Amino acid sequence: MRQINFMPSFFSHCHHIIIIFFSLVPKKSLGAVDPFFQTCSVPKTCGDGQPIRFPFYIQDKQNSSCGYPGFNLSCNNNGHPTILISNNNYTIHEIFYQNETLRISNSAFSNPNSNCIPSINSISLPGSQFDLAPNQTNLFLFYNCNSLVHESWPSEFYPSCYGENDTVLALSGQDPKLISNVSMECKSSVLALVEAYGGGIAESLRNGFVLKWKSSNCSICEDSGGNCGFDNIMYHFKCFCPDRPHAWNCTNTTGLEYLPGKFFSLENFSFLV
Repeated sequence: MRQINFMPSFFSHCHHIIIIFFSLVPKKSLGAVDPFFQTCSVPKTCGDGQPIRFPFYIQDKQNSSCGYPGFNLSCNNNGHPTILISNNNYTIHEIFYQNETLRISNSAFSNPNSNCIPSINSISLPGSQFDLAPNQTNLFLFYNCNSLVHESWPSEFYPSCYGENDTVLALSGQDPKLISNVSMECKSSVLALVEAYGGGIAESLRNGFVLKWKSSNCSICEDSGGNCGFDNIMYHFKCFCPDRPHAWNCTNTTGLEYLPGKFFSLENFSFLV
């Protein structure tokens, strides 16, 4: 009886499967580095030495994909980064990337040589982006108060920036009813925030307060050698890696790639063959 050899047919079949497999695996040009990884690799600065990186990005200096939506910054004339919150410009003094907090102050208080209190608007934090850090203090500023209020808190009045005779009453977070009663005796009042309230009211306002930001966690991506960013088309966090963008971190893709609709490894492939 003539013996039939199936081996050539088997290996021919395997050969075709291997060709199809590697034709579907995404190809990466040798030596090429993903452009988003390059773009977001080097942090920028406004001039004060603070590195600006994810979740923040400087408008007109950094690609918006290097930051998180709503965390766009500008640079002021003094070389400090600023952020817009509730239509007020706030100067960023320090960014603490490790615990995801930053210390800011209303830019109206930025003059270090002034001890007067300017007129500002109340702050309203965007809840989707920031939370107030623990141990911060509410500070209520009252403008154009009547003589009765002056007599009640003579030591809590400070000079206004808008006239020699103008004064501003500053009261830290107290009984809401008391605050409400005082506001009825003054023409306007606003809420400010300070980290620490002492005798130097102008200095306390200049030093500002601390916020904790809300965005995708960046540590997993950075620990894997990637740069955090955002896909503005898919509207989702991305980890920009040397080879290509990944979902969360730069995994080792040697022998591990995506095929349409399935997830394969060369080990699984050899098993299937």
